[in-house]
Amino acid sequence: MGESTEEDLAVLRYLLDLTLQPLDQFDGFTVTEQFLLGALRYQLNNVGWALSLSQRTRTPAFTGYLAEAQRNAIDKMRDRRVWRYWAYEQLAGYGRWNPDPIAHDNVMYSGYLGVMIGLYESLNADRRFSEPGGLELQWSARRRFPYDFATLCEAMVRNMRKRPHCPQYPCEPHLIYPLCNTFALNSLLMHDRLHGSSWAEELVEAVRISYFRDGWIRPDGRFVIARTAFGMALPGLITGNDAWIAYWLDSLMPDVARTTWDTLRDGLLRIDDGHIVIRGKAEQLIDAGNYKMGAGAGGPTYGMLANAAAEFGDQDIVAAVNNSVQQRYPLIHAHGAARNANMSVLATTYLALARFGGPSRMRGLITEDLPDHWRRGPFLAEAAYPDVLVARAVSDGTGLDLVLRPGDGPVQTTLGLQNLKPDTEYLVTGAVSPTVRADAGGAASLPIALRERTEVRIAPSSPG
Repeated sequence: MGESTEEDLAVLRYLLDLTLQPLDQFDGFTVTEQFLLGALRYQLNNVGWALSLSQRTRTPAFTGYLAEAQRNAIDKMRDRRVWRYWAYEQLAGYGRWNPDPIAHDNVMYSGYLGVMIGLYESLNADRRFSEPGGLELQWSARRRFPYDFATLCEAMVRNMRKRPHCPQYPCEPHLIYPLCNTFALNSLLMHDRLHGSSWAEELVEAVRISYFRDGWIRPDGRFVIARTAFGMALPGLITGNDAWIAYWLDSLMPDVARTTWDTLRDGLLRIDDGHIVIRGKAEQLIDAGNYKMGAGAGGPTYGMLANAAAEFGDQDIVAAVNNSVQQRYPLIHAHGAARNANMSVLATTYLALARFGGPSRMRGLITEDLPDHWRRGPFLAEAAYPDVLVARAVSDGTGLDLVLRPGDGPVQTTLGLQNLKPDTEYLVTGAVSPTVRADAGGAASLPIALRERTEVRIAPSSPG
């Protein structure tokens, strides 16, 4: 289990500051149009996924404000300003008026949202989004769409099954992107694991067959960007698209994912003097997160490459991408948080996600339950933000190990612990008191003084 460095925590704090603001506010986000890659939904997706991966790889025994931030990202996806674009896009593309962004097509909203929920539920014993109406979307005072995780997934299944010759479904009207459909499949995979449904296996196999039968994977091993359900393909190829598909396919079709990444790495990437060089410059002329050319161009491509390279264990590529990023888009710090200079929020969040990744880390988060000793052990449930930055939190099933740093200078505060053995005394090192006693519900409050990096250990005072 890793430990976040001071730099990691500064980047994490940037993500937390975006998501811990009031639900109806989007300060710090790029707010332009809501139809293309600069839309709020894609920023929220990346932030939510990065927070989840951070929790899995550094602090699985910490919920608190980290879980709250993930919930907020999901709830912000429910804001009408994020999804109302679909009413007009559907009207223009299909000639029908229905503001529901989930019922018909639109995998670029439903699939991406499903992954956010699946990752959150995989890490936290909280099923609020699976309760009936837990994802309700409100169009007007009189019109609401009462979804939850299961009915969201059911809508994805209906959309994937309604074209017998094509088991994927569109983002923009009539245009099917294989990348976006990986999110629908991953959502179904997680729902099956978490709730005992059985949707993913059949559809994953159908999509696999279609990839090769219908030419979604070209003879050179690269993916078609998009095509209509009846075969007309968009021209061109995009390096970032292939990297991102490989990353999200690793949990679904590891062999296809690996082959896609190897094709990309061996054919389009090289390392020159410790920096990454990408063959072809077209997609590096603009930052797709804010449509600006110049200093920030290419940021999303670097982020997608960094994620795929980390997932497939190519640390030399990760290092080369990071060197190029640091040279062109160095981290800038403000109020304890850090983000990349001259980049859109979207590009910055791609890189934040990669920072918390590693070999098969996202695949493991999607496909595997947390170890049993993590689930049955104590966890840190409350910590003041930004006073307490949690760099590491892991349980061995009976005790809890924490590494904490002060966020804004020395502070005396109280931690909230849960899932302790009821009415049991615990020994403590690194805090104000040498012992703490759990109440009848297995909870306890632990005073702590933070001045610098601090290791805290909570363990039962007697075995058993």
